[in-house]
Amino acid sequence: MSVRTRFTITVAAIVAVTVALFASLSIVALDRALRTGFEARLHSAAQTIATAVDVHHGRISLDPSDLRALGPLHADTPFAVYDDAGKQIAGDALPEATRGTLQTSSVSVKRGGRTYGTVTVWQSSVWIDEFDRDAAIVSIAVGLLLIALGVVVSRRVAARVLAPVGEIASLAERIEGHDLSARLQAEGNDELARLCASFDRMLDRLQSAFSRERRFVADASHELRAPLAVLRAETDLALRRERTNEEYRSALTSIARESARLEELVDELLAAARAEVDARRQQTLDASELVRDLGERVGPAAATRGMAVRVDTPGEVLARANRATLERALLAVVHNAIEYGRDDGTVCLRTSRNADTVTIEVADDGPGFSDAALAHATERFWRGDTAHPRGGTGLGLAIARTIVEANRGHLELANAADGGAIVTIALAAA
Repeated sequence: MSVRTRFTITVAAIVAVTVALFASLSIVALDRALRTGFEARLHSAAQTIATAVDVHHGRISLDPSDLRALGPLHADTPFAVYDDAGKQIAGDALPEATRGTLQTSSVSVKRGGRTYGTVTVWQSSVWIDEFDRDAAIVSIAVGLLLIALGVVVSRRVAARVLAPVGEIASLAERIEGHDLSARLQAEGNDELARLCASFDRMLDRLQSAFSRERRFVADASHELRAPLAVLRAETDLALRRERTNEEYRSALTSIARESARLEELVDELLAAARAEVDARRQQTLDASELVRDLGERVGPAAATRGMAVRVDTPGEVLARANRATLERALLAVVHNAIEYGRDDGTVCLRTSRNADTVTIEVADDGPGFSDAALAHATERFWRGDTAHPRGGTGLGLAIARTIVEANRGHLELANAADGGAIVTIALAAA
């Protein structure tokens, strides 16, 4: 059953229940009001007759003049006068056959605190029952009309309100993994417009993710193809004919070098995949302590190039992140600074904090980033200087950015005013 049909049935049921309750309560209230007024009118008529009755010598007396005075009242309200023994003295006989449909009212004839008889008046209450029946028929007719109107209106409202949802469903059915360009472009500021806008933003993220994955697969294929081709060529050449020990040694050395490169690439890719998952498990950590530990770890690597590692921290700086993955990201950034910094230079690690952000900076005094590097250095497998002798996988800064973003932070590249590269990592403060 569609949402539109369920909405229509729900509206029809609500209208039916509302009409039934309103009609029932209205009929009961009107019936009660009519019967109360009817009883009050009969009681007033009986009281008037009891006041007009004369009492002589301890008995009720009705002479012709009394009957003529009661004539106008008797025209529409039959009455009977009884003495204290219950014997009818004057008036009409109370009908027996229709007694169940009659409304009666009796008033005692009292004089001086003594009761001399009773006056009873009556009228048929059939008209009240007929009114109740007619009101019920009208209520049913009006209820059916309102239910029909509610069904028509609810279907139109449902069609209008659910139109964006139908567009979302149709768009989702049309979307395939290779084409995420379609958008809803909904206008307005209501809930459905915001839903459509959220759906469009989700499609933007999906399209961006698909583009990154396609680019990653293409780049990874390209990066893996080169060492595999070298391995295949060296193996084919070594097996083509008998060779000297030096030739075999040279071929094995080349194979070992390319195998190590393959292993490095695979390790980097697996680390990136694991880091995105691990980064979701965050805890409170001291960024200053992490930076100090990192400075001690990379000190020997920096010393091989005559570089010094300086740590500048103001004390305890608490942040929210996953320590293991953040340490890996910082290690990749610091290694990049050591590799591309100036010989005999300095790598500086700094931490700071404002109201809601913890900042970690890694700066070197080398040549800094080129314009192309500032735009693309955090992309996987990007290398700005293909002639650079140090090589690398092209994954370090890309993995660092992925880890930082998974920790709900962001990574920025910049150049210092007096030269050198600066990598800034901003995280949420604890």
